[in-house]
Amino acid sequence: MSHQIKAAIITLCFLLAGCSGTEGAAILGTEYRDPPEAPEFTLKNQFGEEVSLSDFNGKVVVVAFIYTSCPDVCLIISSNIDYVSQNLGSYEEEVEFVSITIDPARDTTQRLLEWTSARGYEWDHLTHDRGSVIQAVWDDWKVVVDAEHIANSLPPEEALVRFAVLGPDNSTIVTDNPCLDPINISCYDNGDEFAAYALTENAGVKYDIDNGTIGNWTSDGSWTWELHIWNSANETWGSTDNNISDFEVGTDTHLAWIASSANMSMMPPGVDCNGKGWVMGSGTSAHCMCDEGWERDSGDWLSCVTEGSSDEANGNNTDPHEESLGDYEIGHSTVTFIIDKEQRKRVAYSGIHWDVEDFLHDVKALVDE
Repeated sequence: MSHQIKAAIITLCFLLAGCSGTEGAAILGTEYRDPPEAPEFTLKNQFGEEVSLSDFNGKVVVVAFIYTSCPDVCLIISSNIDYVSQNLGSYEEEVEFVSITIDPARDTTQRLLEWTSARGYEWDHLTHDRGSVIQAVWDDWKVVVDAEHIANSLPPEEALVRFAVLGPDNSTIVTDNPCLDPINISCYDNGDEFAAYALTENAGVKYDIDNGTIGNWTSDGSWTWELHIWNSANETWGSTDNNISDFEVGTDTHLAWIASSANMSMMPPGVDCNGKGWVMGSGTSAHCMCDEGWERDSGDWLSCVTEGSSDEANGNNTDPHEESLGDYEIGHSTVTFIIDKEQRKRVAYSGIHWDVEDFLHDVKALVDE
């Protein structure tokens, strides 16, 4: 074979796709000129397992941002990713896919497991139960999310201690207050400091216990203020003769002033959800989001019981979590990233109007580098 014919064949191979794989092929999506390092994250997948981007070092990684209740755009993105994942052929072991939710309130690990199982999606779908953690991921990846709905739909991230008041007219004041020194498990130096912060600063009511005044109530001789402390063992308020200044307030110290003439049955608990969860929503839709190993009592939305012990036959079949969240859509930017084997952002596909074959080509091209 002449040198001219050999040269012609080699030239043709570079011009026609498939002659030598995708090695050296041009990128078809939007390629970063100076590829930045892809921001690390550690989130939880649909099985409750921690997943980090660095787990996939040395592989090409596709990163998408979706939410399962999305009525249109996210469904198309997920369908496109599924197509790509099903058509990798011999490249399958060199590519990973992750979809990160922008709706952690609804997209719990259980919800993600049900959603992916129903659609046959086998790649990691990631969420987190701490709003600040997942919001930091959005920020790092420069994904714009209308996150207003999240404010009241995720658990508190800091230790909270409760101070409550039950007045002579059976009305209540309940404040949940941040622990000022959680590292040393010391929230307030004493009960006086705790009460002053909880009532004056947090609740914004007058507090002068020496003169018998809390808010609009002042003891008049026919009744007095009695100090109570929450007993977590039997889940009741118990009166104490100790001076409020004698208490060192730690993460499990919950105090209350209760009018001696009040109806104790009207007193709210010292902790929510039996200390095994947190309350989401308000009014008739308020309900517990229970910790792992615990579940909401089907007959009492504001309590948590050991998993498997709820009597569903006597319960309310309405899902209070879905009812509390209501219907909403989330405005967000839609960019799907392809990360190279060195964990750099290499290619971005914006929106949904992109060709899956182009995307598949780019994934393979990065594997071949």
